[in-house]
Amino acid sequence: MLTKIECSMYIMIKIGGDLMVELGENILIIQSPVFEQLSSMFIIQDYANKQTKRELNGELQKWVDEKVRSIPQILKDELEVFFSQETFIGLSMIRYAYETNCYQSLEKFIQQIESDSAHHIFEHFLETGFTPTEVSDIHDFTEVRLFIKNTSLPENEKWKLTYLYVDIENTKNRFISLMKQFYEFYFKTDLPYFLKKQQENIDYLKGKQIFSTREKVGEAFPVIPSYVIENKAMKLILSPSYFYDTSSLSSDSEQSFIYHYGINEYDSNTKNKMSQDDVLDAIKIVADEKRIRIIMLLNKAPRYGYELAQTLSLSNSTISHHLSTLHSIGIVYSMRIENKVYYQLNKDKLKELMETLTKSLLE
Repeated sequence: MLTKIECSMYIMIKIGGDLMVELGENILIIQSPVFEQLSSMFIIQDYANKQTKRELNGELQKWVDEKVRSIPQILKDELEVFFSQETFIGLSMIRYAYETNCYQSLEKFIQQIESDSAHHIFEHFLETGFTPTEVSDIHDFTEVRLFIKNTSLPENEKWKLTYLYVDIENTKNRFISLMKQFYEFYFKTDLPYFLKKQQENIDYLKGKQIFSTREKVGEAFPVIPSYVIENKAMKLILSPSYFYDTSSLSSDSEQSFIYHYGINEYDSNTKNKMSQDDVLDAIKIVADEKRIRIIMLLNKAPRYGYELAQTLSLSNSTISHHLSTLHSIGIVYSMRIENKVYYQLNKDKLKELMETLTKSLLE
């Protein structure tokens, strides 16, 4: 990656720079070490537990493999607690970091958590998007226990969340300790390189005028819901990620939509213009039995994650994986209605895929 001299120079540049730039039409671009570390911890946990099928570019795959080999088991266990694909606890802190304005540095992020109440932190831990209701009183044990019970999580994950809540002060301290250890021993050295790759991506997309209007952002990243692109009163926050590579993560509220996108996602989208191979790949994605059932349900009406999980008797991570896969080819998109994120079928995209397949077969 970078030499020590290059790293020192780059750190000096970034300290004097701005990690957030506000453009026209309420578009914001954020470079966040906090977002990136949280993403890296999720990806490493994913690979350490062999829970993923996502493909990474060679350089990133090498970095992840190296960390998976070098991280001690006790730390891997903590990563599993806070970054499991079932609960998404750690990734919920991306929105927390933005809303508490501590996304600029890990030091500021840790200080914010240390000064915050354990109950407020845990309230964010529960914001997975896969629950039928929201917790109205995070201090009410009975309500929180019932909330966890009504999630679509596997029983062992429900027990884990309940225990974390019962031991809530220690849970907060465990998360802080995990963030500090991971940063100090596995992330800090290479952070300047990750920021450099983020900046290269921002400059690249600026050169293509991608950030000039919300419409162009929507064209470049078609998985961003149309209601976000059209609502210029809503902040559209774009945050590049080295670790998400060709994938993305989104988080929205009534006031803002965070799109944490992989630095290779745009080029991947550009290449995916439905060549014959692309059509075949898309058909393989749609042909999965569970995805067909999801499509059939969404064809009737938009659904949110909990409904889909309950109806199909699937776990959060399984539903999330299938929705993400369908999302990647544009067949499914998300939208916020009141306080819930719903998923809706893109019927036009599905028709386009079927028509392209028919044309390919009959030519």
